[in-house]
Amino acid sequence: MLDLKLRTKKVALPFKGEQVDKHFGHCEKFVIYTLSAQNKILNTSFYEGAEDCGCKSNLAEELAKEGVEVLLAGGIGQGAIVKLKAANVEVFMGFSGATDQVLAQWLSGNKGNSEVCPPHDEEGHQCGNH
Repeated sequence: MLDLKLRTKKVALPFKGEQVDKHFGHCEKFVIYTLSAQNKILNTSFYEGAEDCGCKSNLAEELAKEGVEVLLAGGIGQGAIVKLKAANVEVFMGFSGATDQVLAQWLSGNKGNSEVCPPHDEEGHQCGNH
């Protein structure tokens, strides 16, 4: 008998309201979808980020501990990407819209884009991704 973990995948999306957040570091929470081997949603859970880190890149290990293998984001900076990849979380960015619709797009083959949000401070930054 196969271990259930071998047949499932967890995909996280940072969000505000019902929408994928345009800026990873500003998200309110993460929605985590657990998918079957056939990409059917088995479970939906939520994970709140720490309020003391605006960049949220310290969450890479915590998301990995939750079993997250994939992150679908709007805009995200290189530092966060490096930390997520080091924690074995694959990152796809450039998404917008309702979280369930973004998940469906990704499952249909849309891998987003590779435009990284450039380094900036949180006040008055000019990032084209948001």
